[in-house]
Amino acid sequence: MNNHTILICDNFGEEFINRLSKFGNAFQSSNIDYSLPLEKVTILVVRSKTKVNKELVDIMKSLECVITATHGVDHIDLDCLNEHGIAFHNVPAQSYDVAQGVIAYILGYSTNLVEGDRSMKRGQWKKTSLIGCRITGKTLGLIGCGKIGREVARIGSALGMNVVVSDPCISDDDSVTVVSLDMLLMSSDFISVNCPLTNCTRNLIGKEEIAKMKEGVFLVNTARGGIINEEALLDATLSGKVGGAALDVFSTKKPFEDEVVKNLINNERVIVTPHSIGQTCEAIIEKGEGVIKAIEEHVSRKKY
Repeated sequence: MNNHTILICDNFGEEFINRLSKFGNAFQSSNIDYSLPLEKVTILVVRSKTKVNKELVDIMKSLECVITATHGVDHIDLDCLNEHGIAFHNVPAQSYDVAQGVIAYILGYSTNLVEGDRSMKRGQWKKTSLIGCRITGKTLGLIGCGKIGREVARIGSALGMNVVVSDPCISDDDSVTVVSLDMLLMSSDFISVNCPLTNCTRNLIGKEEIAKMKEGVFLVNTARGGIINEEALLDATLSGKVGGAALDVFSTKKPFEDEVVKNLINNERVIVTPHSIGQTCEAIIEKGEGVIKAIEEHVSRKKY
């Protein structure tokens, strides 16, 4: 049982690494470090920043199992893993935490919390000009309604929002109201993107889709960069068509070097975070437990 070499490209805490010792030799790296003995790695644990592709698989000649502690799997070449007979586990443990972040963005925008703080730090007292809105009675549109989307829907409904969903994978049920994407775009005051990045969803929200939205709509993307066309979003925020946006993800790993993304980051109408909105102490612990369970399942199957 203790003959595995495990590489963890993430941080689940020191206790997590210690607990892996019963499976073999475990070591940690912020990403793939090519100075490490990658050819000996049998189990690889990653997050979305690490691309598991043919190039990496060819180097990791002993690789038996890949585990990603994420909701999305666009960073994993699943076909390649299947071709090499490499087991795959997904540990999506941040549903509530990301949903909490989506609602935090909405509340921050509707209360002018961010601009209130920024302006006070600039020495400005903008009490009379910072007028927000009630979110009760407003329509919250969710593009994608998986585990995270359903948590956003639950919290939004509890706050008195009218929640509508566009997702080709689900139909009407007791918890959500499903509408077409066009209907969602035209009727929503707040829109949250919660779908995976695929060939079908890349640039799903572009210039034409934004034109269908209400004036002053607020957009949130905590899913993957590239689902909202960033150039179209920048133009829409500058024109005022989009009243505000919140971005936790970007289409590039180097957002400060991309001119469009950099302009979005510096835009006063846009709240930006470094893919951190769903990171909580509880989620990190939960993910660690999920990863250990996945490793245990893999090792147990290998025994028989």
